[in-house]
Amino acid sequence: MKKTRLIALVLALMLVLASCGGSGSNSGSTPEGGAASSAPVDATLDPAALDDVVKYLTDGAYTKDSVVGHVGDREITAGQVLYWIAYQQYNMTYYYTNYFGFTLNMSDPMDDNTTVGQSLYQFGLDTALSYAVAAQHARDNGVELSEEDAALVANLYQDNVNFYGEDRWNAYVQAGLLKEEDFSEEEKAEWMNTHGEDFYHHSMMYYGTTAQDHETLISDFYYYNTLQEQLFGEGGAQAPTEATINDYMTDYINENGVVWARCILFPTADLDDAGKADMKAQADAVMAELSALSGEELRNAFTEQQTAHDKSGYAAGEVQHYTNTDSLVDGFYDGITKLQPGQLGMTGETDYGYFILLREDENRSDLTELVTNEYVSTTYDSLIAQWTKEYDAKCEMPDLDLDSFYEKLGSLQKTLAVVDTVNAASDSKK
Repeated sequence: MKKTRLIALVLALMLVLASCGGSGSNSGSTPEGGAASSAPVDATLDPAALDDVVKYLTDGAYTKDSVVGHVGDREITAGQVLYWIAYQQYNMTYYYTNYFGFTLNMSDPMDDNTTVGQSLYQFGLDTALSYAVAAQHARDNGVELSEEDAALVANLYQDNVNFYGEDRWNAYVQAGLLKEEDFSEEEKAEWMNTHGEDFYHHSMMYYGTTAQDHETLISDFYYYNTLQEQLFGEGGAQAPTEATINDYMTDYINENGVVWARCILFPTADLDDAGKADMKAQADAVMAELSALSGEELRNAFTEQQTAHDKSGYAAGEVQHYTNTDSLVDGFYDGITKLQPGQLGMTGETDYGYFILLREDENRSDLTELVTNEYVSTTYDSLIAQWTKEYDAKCEMPDLDLDSFYEKLGSLQKTLAVVDTVNAASDSKK
């Protein structure tokens, strides 16, 4: 498994981070596809978790009020760090489960001699610190949030309570647990506020944090983004120019081994020996036919053969770019790099079958958006690292028992998923 620049994965953070239960009879605090999808779990929350989820998850090593980092006079709490660990734990688990059918364990090794759990722990520390540093630098330099963003931060708690309260109300009504005609408008509002608060707190517990820490995280996020927009937007001190991006793109292509190609896949994964031999014969015949051509004639014929035979899922005629860090089929990337633009090649049998490859010319415009985003991300990361040194900022949680933390977090997430389903509420009324 390759260790990625994890900081880049959190930039899509939204107002309702947990957004955990759309309306419906199964509305629950676990996002769809998360830790809930396992064996039945007792629907009883430990009172200790309700009282202080941070203390509960860390076996008392830290509490929800524990300060684990500083940026100037600003404090970073344990709950903020745990949020980022649990947030990424959920995202990575969901990603590997849903796209690869792979169960990701926190003890799985990474390629830097750490485990997944250790990497996510460091990610939590680094991310909490990075957002805090950027937010502090923004404030120190007079950066102000827009009226809209400032209002979102100021109203965060009640907005989440309202969101979850309405969601829960609709789910209960649809499940037949409530009848709207039995409630006055005041009683309905009180019900929604009470259940909205409970569900919001449960949603934060799912990510190992509290509503108070959530508010700080959101505030930091908006300052982080506002500062980034000012620095890299039009007229900003770090705004990318055409020359900057061209230079950066050359380095990016070289460092990442970017190549452009098309392929025709002749699949063999589900075939017996006779079927594989027949598929190999088809691939050889197409390869022989294409090998007699060159230039534009080859490219046009390749598109025709893609239309007739390719099972890779790519659109015929559409050129893809690949890098040396892509998780590709063994032999695929190497097969491309052995070719020159305009040359044809064929892999041996892979796990998917035989690939006929056509390497295409370099297409830098294809990378413009990606490289620009990469330039902004890496340059911003470098600036934050510089400011971190200037602030002498640090964030550490040395007493955290990771094995116990992940075990208790997973168990808590499963319990919350059961507790917060409407089915659980229905069962409790029987």
